[in-house]
Amino acid sequence: MFYNIYGDIMNVVLKGVADEILEKMIDKGYATTKSEAIRLALITFDKDNLNEVEMVNKKLDRIDYEIKIGKRRLLNDKEAFGEYAKYIKAKNVKKWFVVYI
Repeated sequence: MFYNIYGDIMNVVLKGVADEILEKMIDKGYATTKSEAIRLALITFDKDNLNEVEMVNKKLDRIDYEIKIGKRRLLNDKEAFGEYAKYIKAKNVKKWFVVYI
């Protein structure tokens, strides 16, 4: 795929399988133009794969796994904020922070 970006305009040249898929979408009546087919594909992908709750849960699961294998560790507020930790404690807030090792 080749693309040039000029402000809000993007020119995309699709070849091979990607172009064939766009042609099928147009032939079957899902879209009337290739641009419309691309927009539809992006929206469908977003709905199917980019559910925000699922993405957050996957990320949290990954962080838990990395903590378990020792790639990350938890910091308490004093370790994370140093001298500024007293301001957090003044509000009686207890927080934990994750960092890469």
